[in-house]
Amino acid sequence: MKIESENYTKLIADGFCVFEQVLDEAMLTRVRAASNRLLGAQSVEHFAAQKSTGSMISVYEDPFFAELVAYPPALNALAALGFSKPRWSSGFVICKPPHSPALFWHQDWACWDDPSSYMDTPLQLFLMYYLVDTDIHNGCLRAIKGSHRRRHPMHDAVPVAHTDELRSITDPDHPAYQPVADEVIVPVKAGDVVIGDARLLHGSYGNQSDRSRTVITLWYHPNFESAPECIQADVSQWPQGQIESWPASTQEHIQALIPTYSGTVEPMVWNRTPGNALK
Repeated sequence: MKIESENYTKLIADGFCVFEQVLDEAMLTRVRAASNRLLGAQSVEHFAAQKSTGSMISVYEDPFFAELVAYPPALNALAALGFSKPRWSSGFVICKPPHSPALFWHQDWACWDDPSSYMDTPLQLFLMYYLVDTDIHNGCLRAIKGSHRRRHPMHDAVPVAHTDELRSITDPDHPAYQPVADEVIVPVKAGDVVIGDARLLHGSYGNQSDRSRTVITLWYHPNFESAPECIQADVSQWPQGQIESWPASTQEHIQALIPTYSGTVEPMVWNRTPGNALK
């Protein structure tokens, strides 16, 4: 497949791009239904602990999401970016309830100790499917272009963002929740997918509307077979064991997307904080 140069350029330079209307109406309806099932099963305590995020529910909890993981139009979008052999590792249902606060600034890459983390080529991508039209009023994505490759003051203000304190908004005045001058708004329509580099600094605006705003985030590894072995060893630890309870036919449906590693190199030890090589 021919590489879509405009979106590829945006992904490499800005850290993200948008493919419009990847989910058709029928699939969108089914994803909404599966997401609502999971959301309805959560406790009050879950939402309290995830006050900034809204919810954080693993897609491992419902085998339906295998269909989304292997959804051909999404894999075609990755192929259009030059990633014809991606691997998938995890995903989450993230719902911001009505009148809920902003999601803290963060980046999601956890292998900053490896030199490959400072190169142009992404090692991990998020695919974000927003299930309703989303803008600044109801909690759309906000991002800092180029922050996947260049140091930004927010890297030092929030060196480790995934903490209980930030998720529960212990300190609402923390820089992690505040606007920054160079942030960009990323509004999308229901069914669009935002593809972004895991290293990108991003968050979301608060949901000021009277309706929930749900996004499904799936994590793919676009160059898994050429990634350093320590990263292959790390990534391959996760999905196979998690999906053992899924029906055999469902597991088979996504087997080609499951990362496997048969070498002897130890998995990379997670480090979510970029080092001095990020200039």
